[in-house]
Amino acid sequence: MRLADWFRALQHLRLIKITEFFDAKVRQQRWWKPLARLAQKLLGFLWRLLRKIFTSVGKRVVNFFQFFLYLNFSTLREAVDRANKQRLTGLSAEMAYHAMLALFPAILASIAAIGLFESLQSTLFDLARQIATVVPDEVRSTIRSLIQEVLESRNQEIFSIGFAGALWAFSGVMGAAMAALDRIHEIPHEQTRPFWKAKPIAIVLSVGTIILLIVASFLTFISDAIVRLLARRSCLIESGQECLMESGLLCLLEPIESCPLESQLLDGWQVWSRSMTLVVVSAAFAFIYRFGPSQRHPETPILPGAAIAAVLWAVISNLFRLYVSHFGNYNRTYGAVGTIVILLLWLYLSSLVTLFGAQLNVTVGAAMRRAKAKSEAIRRRRREANAASRQD
Repeated sequence: MRLADWFRALQHLRLIKITEFFDAKVRQQRWWKPLARLAQKLLGFLWRLLRKIFTSVGKRVVNFFQFFLYLNFSTLREAVDRANKQRLTGLSAEMAYHAMLALFPAILASIAAIGLFESLQSTLFDLARQIATVVPDEVRSTIRSLIQEVLESRNQEIFSIGFAGALWAFSGVMGAAMAALDRIHEIPHEQTRPFWKAKPIAIVLSVGTIILLIVASFLTFISDAIVRLLARRSCLIESGQECLMESGLLCLLEPIESCPLESQLLDGWQVWSRSMTLVVVSAAFAFIYRFGPSQRHPETPILPGAAIAAVLWAVISNLFRLYVSHFGNYNRTYGAVGTIVILLLWLYLSSLVTLFGAQLNVTVGAAMRRAKAKSEAIRRRRREANAASRQD
């Protein structure tokens, strides 16, 4: 049977008689007819479910690329004007302040977790290494000094207190982000969430974002280990060496003096891992954009603004890092608080980029809905004109 015939059969799945696929002896059994009806209904349900899933995914893919067709100078200017009108700069400063308060208890909880849960050490170190690629040098040195003070302690109370404090402070960041998202979506004050409902949602968003980052970092770490082992194995094949079963792991870990193939594979993987980091950040932004606002128009896009915000965050963080390293003398100007100023500026820029991505989603989504309504009105007038011409 050709592929087209299979698709034609699936489209008319309700008309397929399952009894035709079995011999007469089986069809004469008493239990056969109810079982055949149940199987036919189950297959029909599965086909309708798959068709619904593929239709939904197809629409989302089309809307994702259609978003960038409406992302032009006019919509960018409108997004900037709305950002100024909604005071996103002030709301970003509020988010940066809460993030600054959450930093120290988060470091306490992370280092205590490294000391208590040795199985998480590689994942947490990999997450820290990924974040360190975009954090300014002064901020990284400050965090490193805090880590050295706590690293020797394996105290469960420090982990509990640090985790609870970090979660409460980070929920303040999410609360500020949720309030900003309500303003971006222009939700009336009486329709926003009350405090007793907003605070638990902020805590759940905080936990979900942390779990998402840890799981993604764990997957990145596992992928990195697999790529390194494959590169090592390729080098052994290239050099003609063989690893014995008794010392296979030690052989795979021993260094080779010269292996261009390994360096090429690892360099390519470094580029790919940075792209995966952007995907993780995009997923975190999309998670906040989806569940942060009190209300959201169902046709407002999520992923395009999250992807743009992730790319802008990486670009601005690297540019800010270069500026601080080569041009900004904050330590000379502000003295001991120079590092704190740098950290606050970086958190402020990160918060502003996060909110601007949501603003792009709302602005461009509104432009897409206006264009869709306009095209539907034109088609309706054409149908009415054609119907009138037929009557004449």
